[in-house]
Amino acid sequence: MNTATDDSARLREYLDDIAKRGENRLPPEPKLGEALGVSRGRLRTLLKQLESEGLIWRHVGKGTFLGPRQVTAGDQSWSAAISVDDIIDARVVLEPQLAAQAAIHATPADMAAMDQCIDDMARATSFLHWKRLDDKLHRLIAEATHNVLLLMLYDTLHSQVNLSLDARMEEVFGHLAGPNRAMDREHLSFIEAIRAHNPQKASQLMHEHLRSVRVNLFGLP
Repeated sequence: MNTATDDSARLREYLDDIAKRGENRLPPEPKLGEALGVSRGRLRTLLKQLESEGLIWRHVGKGTFLGPRQVTAGDQSWSAAISVDDIIDARVVLEPQLAAQAAIHATPADMAAMDQCIDDMARATSFLHWKRLDDKLHRLIAEATHNVLLLMLYDTLHSQVNLSLDARMEEVFGHLAGPNRAMDREHLSFIEAIRAHNPQKASQLMHEHLRSVRVNLFGLP
């Protein structure tokens, strides 16, 4: 007679087989229970144990997956737990590295696009117009890494920036009739470091720029 320990061992072996095949999704419970020769109730108990160990995670309506629960941008339960501090901290970690990678990989076409964006920002006729161009400039830097995964990380982070920081930026800078000259000078400094293919300086100047943004928005260094 099979014991709970035997059932657990078979399920773990089954998960190993799935992983070896390069898959990450378990079959529906009826099919999985049949494959393992266990009842639906016992299977749910076993799956709950594995979930508590971080070996599987469940997405309601989509199924059960191998590994620890993944964070996705569209998951509202995670998004609700993201603070403004979390967003600023994430930008300070990610964007200096993007600037460094852009300094290594940027092409003349990338630099021309950044230069055009800077020119357009200098001629912006409202803060909203300038802010849209500021968003564009930072994404151009992410694009200049020529690394799709890094660009995906940037876009995921920036979706949270739009949700959480736009209102605060409008409150602090909305009185401006056009460009934010102080920030534009900071933009020019790290763009020139990227143009000079100096990753260390590009990273440093981007880091200083984001800390300046934090101070302006929240008075925090």
